Amino acid sequence: MNTIFSIKSMQTTESGAQFSVEIDGSHRVFDGHFPNNPVLPGVVSLLMVRRCAEKMLGYESYFGSVKEIKYLQPIIPNGRPLTVNLTCADKTVSGEIASADGELLMKMKGTLN
Repeated sequence: MNTIFSIKSMQTTESGAQFSVEIDGSHRVFDGHFPNNPVLPGVVSLLMVRRCAEKMLGYESYFGSVKEIKYLQPIIPNGRPLTVNLTCADKTVSGEIASADGELLMKMKGTLN
């Protein structure tokens, strides 16, 4: 799963960080999820947020719990970068994934261990 997306850039903000992330639309996971209609699996979107949080915080971690998660639109590998916005207070991470057009696709809140 580590090759399905790549973090291209990170910019710190007043409250956290903003990342530009690209999805590899030719990754084999899309052969089964779903044929001729690729959609990023939900677990991969959580991995994406976690990897961005690790980059922002400077250490490896994992989600001990995910308190809230809402998928507003399918995340489609269309060759355009996604934006991941993160805030972190203590070990609580709030994340949003948006399309290149700024449309909110997913939002979540979880606790890192």
